[in-house]
This record gives sequence, structure tokens and C-alpha cells, in this order.
Amino acid sequence: MEPVLMVASIFYKGDKRVLDHDKGIFDEEGERRLVEVDLESARSLNIPYALDVMISSAEAAEPYLKFASSFNIPIFVDGISPEVRIRSYRKVRELGIQDLAIANAIYPDAGREELGAIRESGIKSAVLVAFDPRDALESMKKENKLKIIREDLLPKAEEAGLDDFMIDVVVLDPASLHIAAESLSFLKEHGYKVGCAPANALSFLSKKRYGDDAYPMLISALAYLRMRGADFLIFGPAGRLRGIAKGIALLESFLALEKGVSRDRLRKHPFIILKELQRTFQEVSKG
Repeated sequence: MEPVLMVASIFYKGDKRVLDHDKGIFDEEGERRLVEVDLESARSLNIPYALDVMISSAEAAEPYLKFASSFNIPIFVDGISPEVRIRSYRKVRELGIQDLAIANAIYPDAGREELGAIRESGIKSAVLVAFDPRDALESMKKENKLKIIREDLLPKAEEAGLDDFMIDVVVLDPASLHIAAESLSFLKEHGYKVGCAPANALSFLSKKRYGDDAYPMLISALAYLRMRGADFLIFGPAGRLRGIAKGIALLESFLALEKGVSRDRLRKHPFIILKELQRTFQEVSKG
């Protein structure tokens, strides 16, 4: 059982370090500082970490992708429209970063040009979105998600030339987290790798708004989704992992014990946080 992939968002609408979304101009030093803070926490606790690169224009694709690829970690290439995604996938090929890139995302209505751009880019992994906005309520039902996957998304994944994919079950608002959790478990039972973006519903859950209660609430939501089967979680803006990393690592420790993960694999696993707690417990017990 692999630990959950924690995905942080950069260049999102409202990112204070972005000076011009259309041209892709941003405060590189400030953005890099936040990502490096996350990476320090992720690496110290063996938590898999990736970036969701939110690209708002064709012109922004190159500077955003160049920056994100400099960390040599997985990149979710996340364009706001088919046109922007197509340009972004082509830019992935030009930059030679196919091995890092994950197409985010393939939707049920994805056209042939977009799928062809993924194939031509050399990208081999993608997020498939099991949701149809034309019938939002019906497509939130787990059985309908399975139908969307089988009838719409799998043929498109094949046309895009993918070797691997993950299913995004979609989160609409805080109350929909329990619906997403049901879909995670259901689709996991059918053999799919699954996850979602609770950040879509909880991006406002900041210390500025909720003070010291913000991160405990965020950890609670993320833990709930992870326990229901999430393989990846887009959790919010880069820089927040530091506040939640130990909580996620402790959850992963208990899940690893529950699943009987081998001792060898635990050496490079978030399990190190439980080992640390155990040592501290023994020291305190001795007085």
C-alpha cells in the first residue's frame, strides 16, 4: 500500500505571487519558497508530493511549466480550457518533461484534438474526471461515475495513448465530501486508482480565516477521504503541507500497520513519525 500522493496547487486564481495570469508573470522567489517549504516536510516524512500547475492562458504555459519542472517532481498539467490544455501538452513535449507530466485532466467531452495533443506530447499518465456538468447531480452518483468511466473515459484514455490513469471523483462543496468518499470506495473496489480535489471545496480553510482551527479541520477532511480509498488528494495552495504533514504521516503509519506493509518498505515510508512517537513515549514513560 503506497502512501497517498499529496498535490499542492500553484498559480491558482488568487495566488498572490502571480502578477499577471495572462502572461504568466509571477514572483518566482516567493513561489519557490512555498514549494520548498512543502518539499522539506514531504521529504523528511517520506510523503509523496506533486504540484498541480494551474495554467490560465496559452502564454503562461511555458513559464509555469519551466518553473514547476525545476523541482523534478510529478506535475499535474491543469489548464483552464481545452485550448490552454492543448498548448500546455505541446509545451510539455517542447520542454522534454514528459516523464514528470500528468495530464489534468481528460473530461467526458474531451475532443480528438486534445486527446491527440496528449498522445503527441509523450505524456503517459492522466487524471480522468468522472463527472458530467450537464447533469451534475446524476453524475455524482457512484454508479453513474462507473458508467462514465467505462463508456466515455476509458476509450478516450486509450485514444490519448496512456499507460496509466487516476480517476477524479470530483468535490463540489464541503457537504459533497461524503458523496465523493462513497465514490472513492466504490471505484476502488472496481480496481481503479482514485482521488479528488478537496481544495475545490476547502481552499478558504486558512489560518487567516479560521486561526488555529484551520489545519485540524483540513486534516480531518483529508484523513476521511484517504481512509475511504483516495490515492491522490489535491489539498490546497503550496505552503500548507507543513501544517498538516505530520497528521497525514501518522494516518499513513496506522494504515500501513493495518495493511501489513513489510518492514523493508516502512524504512522509506511516513511510518517514521510513528517510530518517533514511540521513542518519545518510551522516554517519557521512564520519567
